[in-house]
Amino acid sequence: MKVYLDAVSIYGPGLPGWEASLPPLRGEMPYTGGDLPAFACTLLPATERRRAGKSVKLAMEVAQQAARQCGIDPAAPAMVFASSSGDTEVLSAICESLAGDDRMISPTRFHNSVHNAPAGYWSIAVGSRQPSNSIACREVTAAAGMLEAATQCVVEQTPVLLALYDIPFPFPLSAAEPIATAFGAALLLQPQQTPHSRFCLDVELTAVTTTEPLHDSEFETLRLGVPAAHLLPLLQQLAMNAAGTVVLEYIEPQSLQLTVTPLSQKGFS
Repeated sequence: MKVYLDAVSIYGPGLPGWEASLPPLRGEMPYTGGDLPAFACTLLPATERRRAGKSVKLAMEVAQQAARQCGIDPAAPAMVFASSSGDTEVLSAICESLAGDDRMISPTRFHNSVHNAPAGYWSIAVGSRQPSNSIACREVTAAAGMLEAATQCVVEQTPVLLALYDIPFPFPLSAAEPIATAFGAALLLQPQQTPHSRFCLDVELTAVTTTEPLHDSEFETLRLGVPAAHLLPLLQQLAMNAAGTVVLEYIEPQSLQLTVTPLSQKGFS
């Protein structure tokens, strides 16, 4: 499948947005991590910002960054929201309540716990009536989200906004399902080249199972520690504005192969 990439965004420790993250992604300076950036979430009214969980704010943040980068109406694209575990903080709080004497769950906490909560918040905030999918596939969620978004983009001939996001579980569930930190990224895919398109992506399933480790050991630690961060090899390829092939782990015995072809000299810089 061939799709065109009109926008990209990133969020993580020491990664406050695409342009600010280019030097470490390109290898021009070592990646040292750092604090998590503050969420802007300007599309959410103040009341909804207070009610929304961290995973909703993270998904909204990267989706909004990508839509803003190419100037598209955020209500125009179809949506794919992909997270390995959803809002882990809300899920942990609900489990604690159910394990205690008072098992009453607040309606706000419950509706923030469902896996499509970010899609709902986004659709209401931007006034979208486009279809949305919310998916999870544990450690291969990045590839599953990419495959779903590209397939929908090609089959339906419509722009698709893919938002990938993960946040850690609090203790004690963190011991059973470790996620190292919060990380998110978003891509805006188009079925045909537009004036905003900076890359062409050929997306295909392959029997190749070898995923090359990232050259920066700290980035590799981040990639291995967060399912959403498995997209980092593609993000680095885009940052360098270089042609090449990226392989993302998928359900064995298959992997997802992305062949990157730059369409401009500057890329997303």
